[in-house]
Amino acid sequence: MILSLFKRNSATAAARTLYGEIVAQARQPGFYGPDGGVADTEDGRYDMILLHVFLVLERLNRVSPEPKDLKQALFDVLFEDLDRNLREMGFGDEGVRRRIQKMVEGFYGRMTAYREGMVGGQEALDGALRRNLYRNTEPEDAQVSRLIGYISRQTDHLAAQADAGILGGKPGFRAPELAGEEASA
Repeated sequence: MILSLFKRNSATAAARTLYGEIVAQARQPGFYGPDGGVADTEDGRYDMILLHVFLVLERLNRVSPEPKDLKQALFDVLFEDLDRNLREMGFGDEGVRRRIQKMVEGFYGRMTAYREGMVGGQEALDGALRRNLYRNTEPEDAQVSRLIGYISRQTDHLAAQADAGILGGKPGFRAPELAGEEASA
C-alpha cells in the first residue's frame, strides 16, 4: 500500500515536470503565425500541446516495462490544467464538464490520427496535421512540411534520450527548427 502511494506520487511529480516541459516546447513562437502557420489561439495552443504530448507518449511507449502510472499521470495533469484554465476563463461546472469531455474525445482522436500518420508516411501525417492542428488555418505546404520534419527530428531525438531522463520528467526536447536552418525560438 505505501509503495503504491509512493509510486503514484512519484509518477505525478514526473508527469508535472514533463507537462511543464511539453507546454514550454509547445509555446515556441516559431510554431505560430507566419512562420509555423498554427493559429495563435486557445485552440492552436491546445493542439500544439497535444502534439507534444503525443511525442512524449510515443517515447514512453518504448520504455520497458511500460510506465503506465506515468502515462496516466501525464493525462491527468494535462486535463487538470485544462480544467483550471477553463475555470479561470469563467466557465462554470457544467460548461467545464462539457468542454473537457470534448477535449478528451479530441485527445484520443488526435493521438490515433498522429499515430496512424506516423505509420502511414509523410502524406498521411500531412493529412492528420491539416485536419487537426491546422484545422482553423490554411497553412502553406512549406509550413506543414517543416512541421513534419520537426516531428521526425524530435521523434529521433527523443528516442535517443535515456529512459531515466524521460521517466524523471525531462524529455530533452531539442529546439524547434521551423523557419529554415536556424532555430526560430
